[in-house]
Formats: sequence, structure tokens, C-alpha cells
Amino acid sequence: MNSIILDELFYQITLIALPFIIHYFYSHYFTCRVESKLYLAAIYTIYYIFVTLLHFSSLPGIWMLALNAGSIILLSFLYHGQAKWRIGAGLFIVSLILLTDVAIGVIQNSGGYILSLFLSKLMMFLLVRMTLHFTGAFGKGDLSPWYWGGLFCFPFIGILGIAGLTSNLTYHGSPVLYSIFSSGMLAIQFLMILLCDRVLTIQSAQHKNSLLEQQNIYYINQYLLTKERQEEVFAFQHDFKNILLGLRAQLQSGEKKAGLREVEKLLERIEDTPGCCNTGTILIDSIVNYKQQVAEKLGIAFESDIRIPPHLDLEAGTLSIILGNTLDNAIEATKQQGVTKPYIKFQLHYLNETLFIRIQNPYQHQIRQNQFGELTTTKKDKQLHGLGLKSVKKMVDESGGIWNISYENEIFQVEICLFNVGISSASQDHYEDNRVTSK
Repeated sequence: MNSIILDELFYQITLIALPFIIHYFYSHYFTCRVESKLYLAAIYTIYYIFVTLLHFSSLPGIWMLALNAGSIILLSFLYHGQAKWRIGAGLFIVSLILLTDVAIGVIQNSGGYILSLFLSKLMMFLLVRMTLHFTGAFGKGDLSPWYWGGLFCFPFIGILGIAGLTSNLTYHGSPVLYSIFSSGMLAIQFLMILLCDRVLTIQSAQHKNSLLEQQNIYYINQYLLTKERQEEVFAFQHDFKNILLGLRAQLQSGEKKAGLREVEKLLERIEDTPGCCNTGTILIDSIVNYKQQVAEKLGIAFESDIRIPPHLDLEAGTLSIILGNTLDNAIEATKQQGVTKPYIKFQLHYLNETLFIRIQNPYQHQIRQNQFGELTTTKKDKQLHGLGLKSVKKMVDESGGIWNISYENEIFQVEICLFNVGISSASQDHYEDNRVTSK
């Protein structure tokens, strides 16, 4: 068989590995949007045909390189995740494919060329496996501009560097130079990916610690409220006999009105429970009561309508982020200058395994949106502010829930639905007895 035909045949055979490697890399960091495996296979087959046509086309090398890179980056949009993470991953895999091919080197005779095709694909797969093994947080969270710059720039440097070397005839007689440059750029990019992953891991650990500290504050606050209530109950029990004796004396002496006033005071004392929330789900009670105290200290009226059973089966971190950040956002907006009647309306209902949350508050500040329709902070320190509602959206999406934000007539409203929220069987039996509604 003609050596050229044989080379092209083995090129097509080894090229089949490329879609599998790309999907394997992307699917580890991002969730695939295409649920049907048949559709996914069809899309990657189209990509394979496109690359094959490019290989046989007469386009200039730089155009072929750009179209190859563009098609791989476009494939990243088959997966969920932030666009910049997917583009960064796409650039990394493009650079890895190109640099691996060059690092292996192409031996001029037919047998060496075919061997290099297989070795390059094997090396690609091993490098992808190694990258996935040593990274776990890549694709999640956010990085500083310097890290983003490195993540985007180094693949470009590798790609453009190889393009420059191949276009310069001076270096064609030094194939070792290609391998050295490619190996060096691969090492640099791997270290960059590893560095970004470590930064994200540290950020994640700090976030979890911060969340745990916030939860501890909620729990301590709830403990103090419970302790205060318990002390009131003990004091009431101690005084109850004397109160009854005084009431009997008033009624016997004909002082009916005075006796009724004492009864009313007793009822107010019994109903005056610290905190508006006493559902039996300790985390919800802790968060809502703590935020209520913060709001009332700032002169913000806190109205609540809570109708849920005790002991809801909710992940603590998810609940802390959703309730804590939405209430913090409401308090922050309501305490601004210009709000004449500061208030927060908080609704928490449960029906058919669905938890419904609605928070309303007035606002006076300007609400801004970015090019993606996301709300942005109006504060100068944009790194530290404006992340609350983004975190809420992320938690709601990860929980399979839905949410909606509306703002009109100077009223800001957040509505959230979380589905498949379970409760204990005992709580379900006594659900109607445990409803709480307070204002």
C-alpha cells in the first residue's frame, strides 16, 4: 500500500481518540448539557468530520489552527459552567493537543510517523489523566485577574510559539528544539493549572470555615434566646401561685376589671416569645431569629409568615447561604438613606415537599445589571460585595430549585422554590399542629 495512503489512514484512526479525550476532560470539570448520549455522539462525530475536512483543506496553517482551536472551545459550551472557566479549559486542551503532537516529534519515515501518531494520543490521554488526578477544584469559584491572565496567556504563548517556530525555516533543521519548547510549555501550563486549583481549594476551605463560623453565631444566638425563654418560664412558674392568689383576692373583692387586666398581662407574657421563628428546625430558627435581631437593632420592622413543619431535611450549608445572604441583602438595602419606612417581609411556606421562600423590602439605591443580566453591586469594593445573590443563585441551581428576582415601585423581591425537601414522618403527622404565623 502507498505509504502516503497508509499514513493518512492511521491519521484518521488515531484522530478518533481526540473527541473521547476532549469529552473526558470537559465532563470531569463540567456537567454536560446534552443528556442524550446519541446526540452527544452525533455532535462529536460532526467535530471529527470537521477536523478531517480541515486536514485535507488547502487553507493556510494559521487558519487551520484557529478553526481547530475555535471548534474545541465551542465544544466546551456543551457543558454547564462559567464561560471563562470553559474557555480556559478549552485553551488548555487545545494547547495540550498541539504541544503533545510536537513534543513527540515526527520521524520522517512512514513507520516512525505512524508510531508518533499513537504515542501522541497516548501522551495526551496520560497528561489529561494526570491533570484530572491532581486537580479537584478547577472550574469552581473565582480567581484574581493575575491568575486568569496566566490561565489564558500561557496556552496562547504555547500555541503561537509553535506556530512561529514552524513558520520559520531556520528552525526546521533542529527538531529537538520543538520537543524542548513543547515539553517546557506543557510543564508550565500544568503548573499553572495546579496553582489555580490550589488557590481555589484554599478559597473553598476558607469559605467553608466562614460558613461554619456564621452557623455557630446563629446557633449561639438561638441558644441565648432559648436560655432567656427558659429563665422566663422558671420565673413564671415561681410566681404563678402568687399571681393566682392575687387574682382570686381581686375577684373576691369584686375588682373584676383589675382581675381581667391581670389576665391580659399574663397572656401577653406567655405569648411574648423571644424571636419570631420557632419552627423546630434549629438552623432555620437560628438564622431567622438572628437576622430579625439585626434588623430590629437598625430600626427595620421584620414581618414574618412562617408555615413549615419541624425537622426539615435540608443541607445546612445550602440553607445558611440561601437564607443568610437573602436576608443580609434585604437588611443592607433597607438600611440605606432615603428609605422612609424600612421593613422586611419574610415568608417561608412548605407544601408538597416544596419549600417556598419570599423576601420583600423597599430600596432607594440604583440597581445595575451587567451584560449577562446579573445584578451588580453599587459599592466601590466590588471584590468583597455583590457576591451574596450570586452565591444564592449557585446554591439554588445546585439544589435543583428555581428563583426569581423582581424590583419595581421601589420594592425588591426575591422568590425561591426548593423541591424534594423531606421531613420526618413524626413531623409530617403533626404538621398542622406546628404551623407558625407571626408578624
